[in-house]
Amino acid sequence: MIGIENQYFTAKIDLKGAQLASLIKKSTNYEYIWQRDPKYWTDSAPNLFPIVGHLKDNSYQYRQKIYQMPKHGVVRHELFSVVKKAGNHCQLAFQDNQNSRAAYPFLFTLLIDFTLTENGMKVDYTIQNQDKKIMPVGLGYHPAFTIDTENYQHEDYEIIFNKKENLALYGLVDNYFGLRQKDYLIGDTLPLTPSLFDDDALVFTNIKSSTITIKRKKDDWFLTVETGGAPHLGLWAKSAAPYVCIEPWYTYLDGPDATGDLLDKPGMYALEAGEELKRGYGILV
Repeated sequence: MIGIENQYFTAKIDLKGAQLASLIKKSTNYEYIWQRDPKYWTDSAPNLFPIVGHLKDNSYQYRQKIYQMPKHGVVRHELFSVVKKAGNHCQLAFQDNQNSRAAYPFLFTLLIDFTLTENGMKVDYTIQNQDKKIMPVGLGYHPAFTIDTENYQHEDYEIIFNKKENLALYGLVDNYFGLRQKDYLIGDTLPLTPSLFDDDALVFTNIKSSTITIKRKKDDWFLTVETGGAPHLGLWAKSAAPYVCIEPWYTYLDGPDATGDLLDKPGMYALEAGEELKRGYGILV
């Protein structure tokens, strides 16, 4: 675990998976990040790379060879190294290794920068293709935010999109990505309930909004996620859990018609040899 701090916040990042594990506002001592109670979920902010969700048959084909890749990719349980740390900022890195290459046969470095600001945190990603071939790349963020269910009810919270949306609901249908309901969200507000995620994650594709806010209706408590331009969104928690995941994604899990070629997946980048890709998201409180 590594800690950073500024005048307004303290934060901790777990080197295993480079997961954001704590974000505390000094003036209120409020912890915004889910604290991994095993009763519900033992992660707090997995990094999804180079896929989001699972592949059809948990596998894909590359150059006439079949590779097995676990859900959410190859870095979520790997140990990252500290590249630099100073005050309100740290940079962590994962370099491809024997484990990653068995599932994803590419040479790469993934850099993640965590920077505290006066309003929260910025999390920036740099993906470097260090191979001599095109590398298929997807990316998703999965931070989980604590909500106070001891003093409030789930129904006291709502999720607000910063633009009016007309969104169909996607998610797991017979264990594949599929349409669950047309015209699910018309407007900008989604009420939170204990049963909202009983049927797993809510997934929305091609959203217009650039910020997603979870807000308590009875007072001024809120938390906003800046998507950084990610076109898709997952919302998830265990049923009746005291947290909500707000997950900007660039790609999503496979549907039943997936070809098995990573470059055919919607939202995947074809990163040229020697090229790098920069993306990121923000947390405002």
